[in-house]
Amino acid sequence: MSDRRKFLKRAGFTTLSTLLAMGFLHKDKREQDNTNAAIANYETTPSLRQLATTKGMLYGAAISSDALQKEPDYAKLLARECSIATPNGELKWSATEAKPGVFTFELADLIAKFCEQNNMRMHGHTLLWHTARPDWVPYPPTFKMLERHVKGVMGHYRNSKVLKSWDVANEVMANSPEETDNPYGLQRGFKPELLRDLFLLAASVDPTKKLCLNDFGIENGGWKSQQFLKTIEYLKNNGAKIDWAGFQSHLWFSKNYPFDEKGFSSVLKRLKDMEVEPVVTELDIVIDTPFPETIEELDKMVANSYKQFLDVCFDGGVKTVITWGITDRHTWLRYPEWMPQKYKENPEYQHYLRPLPFDKKLKPKPAFYSISQAFKEASDVRRRS
Repeated sequence: MSDRRKFLKRAGFTTLSTLLAMGFLHKDKREQDNTNAAIANYETTPSLRQLATTKGMLYGAAISSDALQKEPDYAKLLARECSIATPNGELKWSATEAKPGVFTFELADLIAKFCEQNNMRMHGHTLLWHTARPDWVPYPPTFKMLERHVKGVMGHYRNSKVLKSWDVANEVMANSPEETDNPYGLQRGFKPELLRDLFLLAASVDPTKKLCLNDFGIENGGWKSQQFLKTIEYLKNNGAKIDWAGFQSHLWFSKNYPFDEKGFSSVLKRLKDMEVEPVVTELDIVIDTPFPETIEELDKMVANSYKQFLDVCFDGGVKTVITWGITDRHTWLRYPEWMPQKYKENPEYQHYLRPLPFDKKLKPKPAFYSISQAFKEASDVRRRS
């Protein structure tokens, strides 16, 4: 089981009888009423792209090439709202080099073309991850394997008009002291020298791109956060080019525990001191127990959580925010391989999965307006930089 799946299983869920008592059987009419009101407001509201651009920032989302080809309304929404996009899986090792030395970029190029047509940037995700790699690739890979892969993939986009940044390494940090065998908190068996050499390699292939170390669970200032910062310091001290620190920010909020604003702020300050830019690369928000009594309350809590989180981000130097998807129709949390077990066992629970700014019908939710407000209230980064 992957680290992310373990992470997701922490959430608890109410019983079906409780849901019935709450009146969720009547949620369809309420959702339609909310949708109608949202449409009226949305038609006169600036896009997230416009609001971010006004402040010298970027807003974007992860993109599915399959949905991009099959759903014109989805493509239209992305073009309106986003100034940056991340391919869902089209640039991962299993997609680009399924066979040794044989490279395929058809689907990733489709996304790149869409970005170019709509004046969007593209963020490359990812050159190395322990998941989504072919069976013939060990973990960690040998440097020879990495060299061929990085040269092949980065080389293909060296002259790209839209691809400006890369997740060089994704989720290489251990989640606890028991899962590491080195002083930097990297996963057991992953030597810091290999990570250094990977970043040096990426910079040698294309020094014009922003290079990012990307991970989850590093927002609270705890052990993993500190090891993440220590690893970045190691890379910088050993000559590696590292421009971005990527916060996946697959976040859980609950009435039972507060978001650690102080801890997150301390992490952002440390990055500023090291002159490494913090970037939110995979943001979405799920509500943990105790659940609100209605969908309206759930959406409001998600929205408030977005605002709370982004306010800290923007105060701490974040200039790029990418949500992991833009619509609940395509949230990764609905995929069987990632969905928490109780969701699989009880499909009636799945209406709790409303983590993104737009609903399954591509209509704006309160989260959209909260993100909008956060951008409106953010300082203009061009004035403070």
